[in-house]
Amino acid sequence: MTLPNALTAARALLVVPVVGLIAIGEASLALLVFLGAAATDAIDGPLARRRGQTTAFGAALDPLADKILVVGTLAALAVRGAAPVWAVALIVARELVAVEVRARSPHAVRAGVDGKAKTVLQVGATVALLATAAWPAAGLATLANALLVTATALTVLSGVRLVFRAKQTSAHPA
Repeated sequence: MTLPNALTAARALLVVPVVGLIAIGEASLALLVFLGAAATDAIDGPLARRRGQTTAFGAALDPLADKILVVGTLAALAVRGAAPVWAVALIVARELVAVEVRARSPHAVRAGVDGKAKTVLQVGATVALLATAAWPAAGLATLANALLVTATALTVLSGVRLVFRAKQTSAHPA
């Protein structure tokens, strides 16, 4: 396994300690682990390109690792009452649809700009929710909830656009 693919796999696997830390009420440590895991997303792709190690496996694993980390963390926060269940449910539903659409498409359906922005907003909202859970007196709840609502709206929009792009790709192969 290449180093970039190992970093991507680590991002997905780090959801386990993040969820465990949230479960035992250690939100500040969960935040640190989450930040470290999320940082690998900025490193793995450029590293793979610089080393000439881009692979189909890595290209498929990268968005899946993002989904596992974010959805797992948000679900754990929802169980603890630190994230609204409705928002997490919409995000989970969109991510499941995205995996299904990509799996069924005969052609690669790459993330659009809105999908990448959605991931950034989801990570930002998750960081803000973790920070709110870690330091409730800091007054971050309004910001965290606003980020989550915005991320959820963009998540739904990007999911609809992904479905349309997949249909267009199937109808007009490149």
